[in-house]
Amino acid sequence: MAPHAQHNANHFAKSSEHPADYNKDEYQPPTHGFDFANQNYTSSAQQPLRVHVERVVRQYFAMLGDEMPTDLYELILKQVEEPLLSVVLEKTRGNQTKCAQILGLNRGTLRKKMKTYDLM
Repeated sequence: MAPHAQHNANHFAKSSEHPADYNKDEYQPPTHGFDFANQNYTSSAQQPLRVHVERVVRQYFAMLGDEMPTDLYELILKQVEEPLLSVVLEKTRGNQTKCAQILGLNRGTLRKKMKTYDLM
C-alpha cells in the first residue's frame, strides 16, 4: 500500500469520527436522510447498516483522491467484526457458546476471533 494510502487507512481505522470510538452512553448519531417511501426525513439510526457502510467507504475514497488503497476488504471487516464480537459477548455476559450461536459461528472460530481482537 502506498504511504499516503496507508496513512489514510490508519486514520480511517482509528478515526474519532467513527461511532465505535464514542462513549456508547454519550454517542448520538446525526439525524439525516430522506425516506422516499414515506416522504419524510429519517434519523441515521433507522437506516440499514449497508447505508452507513456505503457512506463511510465513499468518504474513504474521497479522502484518498486518486490514490488506490489495498487490503480494503480486510480493513472494513476488522472495523465491523471487532465491535460486533464485543457487543454480542457483552449481551451474552461472556457466554461463548451463546455468543457463537447468535453469530452463527462454531465456538472454536469465535475463540480464534476473540484472540485476534484481544477479547479473551
